[in-house]
Amino acid sequence: MDELFGRDEERGRLTAALDDARRGMSGVLVLRGGPGSGKSALLDHLGADADADFEVTRFDAVESEAELGFAALHQLLRPHLSQLPKLPDPQRAALCQVFGLQERTTPPDRFLVALAALGLVAARADDRPLLCLVDDAHWMDEESAAVLAFVARRLHADAVTMVFATRDHLDRVDHLAGLPELAVTGLAPDAAGRLLESAVPGALDPGVRDRIVASTGGNPLALVEAARELDADQLSGETPLPEPIPLGRDLERVYLREARALPPRTRTLLLAAAADPTGDPNVLWRAGPRLGFDAGAAAAAEERNLVAVRETVRFRHPLIRSAVYHGAPLAERARVHAVLAEVAADLGEDDLRAWHLAAAATDPDEAVAAELDRAAARTRDRGDWTGSSSLLARSAALTPDPTARARRLLAAAEASAVAGSPGRAQALLDEAAAHRADRHGNGLVQRVQARVHRLTGAPAAATHALLTAVRELGPVDVRLARDILVEALVQAQISGSLAPPGATRRDVAETVRALPLPAGTPATTGDVVLEADTAVHLEGLAGAGPLLRQAVAAVRQEQPTAPELFQLLAAACSHATLLGDDITLHELAWRLHAEAGRQGAAIPMALALSHTALSELIAGRLDESERLFDQRAALEEARGSRQYLGALLIAAWRGRFEQADRLVEAVREHAARTGQGYQLVFLDYARCVAELSRSRYEEAYLSLAGQIGDTCQAKFALVDMVEAATRSGRADEALGLLELLTRLADRTPVPGLLGDRARARALTTADPSSAEELYVQAVRYHEDARGPLRRARSHQLYGEWLRRERRTRDARHHLRTAHGLFDAMGARGFAARTAQELAAAGDPLPAGAATARDGDRLTPQEGRVARLAAGGATNGEIAAQLFLSVHTVDYHLRKVFRKLGVHSRRDLTAHRDRLTSGQSGE
Repeated sequence: MDELFGRDEERGRLTAALDDARRGMSGVLVLRGGPGSGKSALLDHLGADADADFEVTRFDAVESEAELGFAALHQLLRPHLSQLPKLPDPQRAALCQVFGLQERTTPPDRFLVALAALGLVAARADDRPLLCLVDDAHWMDEESAAVLAFVARRLHADAVTMVFATRDHLDRVDHLAGLPELAVTGLAPDAAGRLLESAVPGALDPGVRDRIVASTGGNPLALVEAARELDADQLSGETPLPEPIPLGRDLERVYLREARALPPRTRTLLLAAAADPTGDPNVLWRAGPRLGFDAGAAAAAEERNLVAVRETVRFRHPLIRSAVYHGAPLAERARVHAVLAEVAADLGEDDLRAWHLAAAATDPDEAVAAELDRAAARTRDRGDWTGSSSLLARSAALTPDPTARARRLLAAAEASAVAGSPGRAQALLDEAAAHRADRHGNGLVQRVQARVHRLTGAPAAATHALLTAVRELGPVDVRLARDILVEALVQAQISGSLAPPGATRRDVAETVRALPLPAGTPATTGDVVLEADTAVHLEGLAGAGPLLRQAVAAVRQEQPTAPELFQLLAAACSHATLLGDDITLHELAWRLHAEAGRQGAAIPMALALSHTALSELIAGRLDESERLFDQRAALEEARGSRQYLGALLIAAWRGRFEQADRLVEAVREHAARTGQGYQLVFLDYARCVAELSRSRYEEAYLSLAGQIGDTCQAKFALVDMVEAATRSGRADEALGLLELLTRLADRTPVPGLLGDRARARALTTADPSSAEELYVQAVRYHEDARGPLRRARSHQLYGEWLRRERRTRDARHHLRTAHGLFDAMGARGFAARTAQELAAAGDPLPAGAATARDGDRLTPQEGRVARLAAGGATNGEIAAQLFLSVHTVDYHLRKVFRKLGVHSRRDLTAHRDRLTSGQSGE
């Protein structure tokens, strides 16, 4: 192997990553640099440095493969498929589908594929350390890039080293952003000079050397190619150097001249190798007899170090491949692709055959376009949305009919949006729009436009595009238009209070009302949901109540196979919250959770985790709520994002006020940046809880004032707001809130709301005998409510009232009961407030009753692992819930034991209240 000059620092970083893997820890590094900067050479040396203890797997991406979804994943993971039985069933099924080993009617969820890849890599590293190398990672297909970046982020305590080499500043989504990086730049002058001297077989004039080094900026490839391109007289200084010295694109012309100097059959072999995206030598040898070359033709190209044919076909540099392919005449490229299509057919590779046929076509051809359509459908079913989009776009280019061309372009744009490529999707969408002149087509374009906006995190723009689609489609296809309105409703809910005019939930409601179902058209569950939500925004909760209950009942009856089940369940959870029906919310949220888990769907699971966590929070089951919010945060981190709202709500209820204050700003910033205004009402609810637990009634009232209306999702805070208003001297406001709560309880007579109404009446009445009767009534109702929270708060306020009535003995009983409940659920802020009341009633708690804060030393990830372990979860279950490997879970758990001074899971369970993190970004 050639010597590396001037790369001691880079090799040190790479060697350290290998050493980490030898110790059982993961190492990830992204080499970033321009073409020819030496990234590939560093990967070569790293592969050689990995001793026999390592299993090395490598993938060299090429531009032509960027359109073949999961191409990199196939190359890197195929040697490890023997580990598939170790994966959970949903993950194994998803990966089998990607590898064509199993068929399903729906494409696999990419997030589930990523989890499967993580599990497979971690399982393979159980036997020996694994070194995974990816060169020219900027040409990886979208699916592989997203999955491998996920794996790199979630590995921690596994004997795996992953190194990617990539360029900067490409017009693509950079999935590797945020991973540890190492910049690979030009060599220092001394090292560059030594490299040039090593590449020149004869004399090298020092002045010539210095000028070449300066001209190339120390770029290793440019230095080596200059030594190959310049003749002996030029290098020795006998004749002048050319102006300019060949660099960049000039190198492609150098490579093309070199290729054209080869024998004709070798040139044809090189073109076939450049045109074949698989890199499989077997493909070359099958194509050779039909194209006029045999294995011997490779010798001349290998002698010039243009290509190496071993287990795979590998060009010395991507520029050589590009020069060979694009420098060939169009007719010759078409001939080669036509033969490669025949070879693909012989090998049973139908999709690759369609791809080559498309490349061979020079004129519109509906037969080829139709075959590409079929290949795109097969590709999509394997979860390869990038490949599907590319096939559809090529199909469109070969389509003679303008209407059919527009349809295929639109389908290609939609596939690109699903693949996570907004720029590509927008370009295809713009092209499709140029071919559309009818309302139906324009509406479909706007629907896909909304999906592009969703992809870029612009829910308000998505709502606006969907409403535009509805206005276009309404006159020609009411059914489709109303189905799209369900999508618009979801996006408007996400925008919440940040929605601009024209994209609010009221705007959606007015559009629904303006587009009624034609007489005789059967209503779907989506129609019932739309009408209920419309009534809330146009007529108020009083008139909408029956429709909301009807919508919830309709969703309950939906079968698991319903195409819009996730959207409908999420909408029904929202409706149950509007009604204050905590029992129905709990039922529907957990059904959503079960269905999302069964289908392995990441985005629906995020919704399910939010709804289930909220349901458990308002019941006072803070441990379970925290577990679910932890899982939601882990899911967002695994997808390259962050989610702070759950941590804020838990911090407020746990009485961790400094952390809550920091998280308020994090949530506010995140909501503003992503347009997710729905978070803000829950942010204000968290502030209300924190202030109430410290008896700051003025601040508690102001935190949520003005938001508790018909469309507010925080109906469970109504009784808290009555308390805050009453104790801050706002009697009129308290009575107004009581009236709203009374109407709500009349419509939804569940124990929780009935008890809330009784407690609110007790807070606002001036008659002591009536107040006591109402407090007793509140306690009795709340005995039957879900969870301990409402019961604890009713005992607390009853006890506080009794103390102010100078009935301290009675007060102590209720305050003791409340404190025990708060302490058991981990609501430290309210436990502290109750303890103060007990002390004032002459019954102080013993010293040392305050909660220990040892958990402040835990990182957010350690806190999540510890809480799940304390709850009885196995390492495998924790890994599945937090999207980690089992080794990483074990590593974090050992650190938790050491930090907290415990020795077993039983000890951890006994100290559950210490398992909080002191980090604000949890």
